[in-house]
Parts: sequence; C-alpha cells; structure tokens
Amino acid sequence: MTITPAPAQTLERAIHRLEKGQIRATQDLVVQEALLALTINGFPAYQLLYLPGQETALCLGFLLSSGVIETTADIQEMRLLPVDAAAGRHFFQVQVRLTKTFANKRDLTALLAAAVLRSDPTAAQPLTAAQFRTSPAQEVQISLATLMNLMADLPKRQEIFQQTGGTHAIYLAETSSGEVILGAEDVGRHNAFDKVIGQALQKNLPTATCIALLSGRASFEMVLKAARAGIPLIASVSAPTSLAIRLADLQGITLVGFARPGRCNIYTHPGRLLAAEPIERPA
Repeated sequence: MTITPAPAQTLERAIHRLEKGQIRATQDLVVQEALLALTINGFPAYQLLYLPGQETALCLGFLLSSGVIETTADIQEMRLLPVDAAAGRHFFQVQVRLTKTFANKRDLTALLAAAVLRSDPTAAQPLTAAQFRTSPAQEVQISLATLMNLMADLPKRQEIFQQTGGTHAIYLAETSSGEVILGAEDVGRHNAFDKVIGQALQKNLPTATCIALLSGRASFEMVLKAARAGIPLIASVSAPTSLAIRLADLQGITLVGFARPGRCNIYTHPGRLLAAEPIERPA
C-alpha cells in the first residue's frame, strides 16, 4: 500500500522585513492554505480553504454542523483521495456517499439567522444533531478559575500559530476535570471547530459535558456549530456578535467572551459558571 505524505502545514518564504528603520532580506515561516474538495453522492458540493491535515474530520464535522447529516449512520462511505495530477486532482478530495438524498440547496445558517431575526419560535427549538442528542445526568458546571486557567493555556497549545501567527484554534475540555480532550488549528476558525466536531464523531465522544475554547471571535456560525454538536458552553478570547448572543440564549448555551487573565464577559446562562462570589444578575 502506498502512503501519500501529508502536505506541509507551513512554508518558508523569502521576504523583506522592516525592523528598527531598516529593510532587510530574510526568511519567514507562513501558514499553508490549501483547497479541499468535498463531493456528496457524486455531486461537487463544497470547496473548503483549510490548513492541511484532518481532512476527514473536517468534512465530517462540516457535514454535521451544516445540517447535511444528523448522525454518522447517514454516511454510507467516506474516502479521502490524495493529490494526483495525472488523474486531474490538484488538491485533496473527500468523497462521501450518503444513505439519503443530498439536498444541496439547504443553507441551515441562513435559514436559522432569518428565523432569529424575525423572532420565529422555531429558532428556539433544539438544534442538536441526533448523534449528540443526549443530556448529562445533572447540570454541567465549571468554575471560573478552571475556565480562566484553560483560556490562559490556550496560546501555549497553538503550535502552528506560535510559528506563523496565521491560525485559529478550537479546543474541547471536560468541565468536570478541566482536561483538554480534543483540539485543532486551522486558517479558519470555522474549519477548526468542524475538525473538533469531526474528531468527536470519529471517536464517539460525548460533548454534552464539554466546553469549547475559541481563539477567535464568537460569531453566529460558531454558536450554531456548538449547538449542533451539543456543546453547552463556549468561551472566546474575543467578542461575540449580537446574533451569536441571541442564538446562545435561545439554545441554552452559556456564552463567555473576552475570556482573558482576570476578566471575562458572561453573555448568556451564567448559572453554569461557579464563582468564589455569587454572580450578580442584571437588574
């Protein structure tokens, strides 16, 4: 069996750098951005720009978070095809055969955003995919001290970011132990989240007792991915958007933003966060 080597995740490039008022020629390490084609039932459905690696996890998470599948049982076959110029493939391709018809016109994000904006009651219905539709025996909680420690350690886990400054990262941690169990980096934060969701599907790991740690902004799409994967808590180093807050509130997700040393903003459902002092509710 021939094993195709994975494409590099970083590349060295000749650049000119301005430092201390002087321009000099040097080398810089940049993050690799590649194209991944996803075909569904023979249809060229999606093309993703991504950081090479974890291709099947990325596509699996994307299929679930975008509403194409509800469970891995919806997938009959999944194949990763390497670059093969002779066959006309100039980038990696994932071929998926579903057990059902592929409705390629469906756009879950747009449909849900419209429902939220017009205050449609359907926006408050649980979005959790069938694969993750299990609730923990008791309410999930995490101490603010543990959350702060997890967020403080986030930059240390971002190996490619440390080399290039060009990636986002998502990590999944158990609320009971505070241990990180899954993680991924990518040029896009949406891809990183899909890679994590895909890994959870591949490993059949429960997500209902986890917290997602985000290196970037908490947008509507990121909250939607958490809802689809049954993740009850999200913490981001940056800001959430207004629609993200609204969706988190409707879906019962605890959303924390600006989670940095010594501070954070809790936007929705603060009851899952345990503090040394009681959390005051807005009047």
